[in-house]
Amino acid sequence: METTIKDIESNLETLPKEFLHEVNDFIDFLKYKHLKEKHNEVPEWQKNEVRKRMEYARSKPQTFVSESEMDDYLNGLESGD
Repeated sequence: METTIKDIESNLETLPKEFLHEVNDFIDFLKYKHLKEKHNEVPEWQKNEVRKRMEYARSKPQTFVSESEMDDYLNGLESGD
């Protein structure tokens, strides 16, 4: 059996007033959850870009610097060296 808005309204009318806030919070949670699931889908173009960058990193590892090398470089910029 499908739940209708009238069913929900009927339940709300019989619910003690002190629970209405909780029901409203739960509705907000359900809306948020639905939007979050919908927006968690990664578009194909982004997946392709990541694949392209991973292949570049595998084929040209010499173009990347280590974290410590980057830290040294940034510290040098900050100190004016």
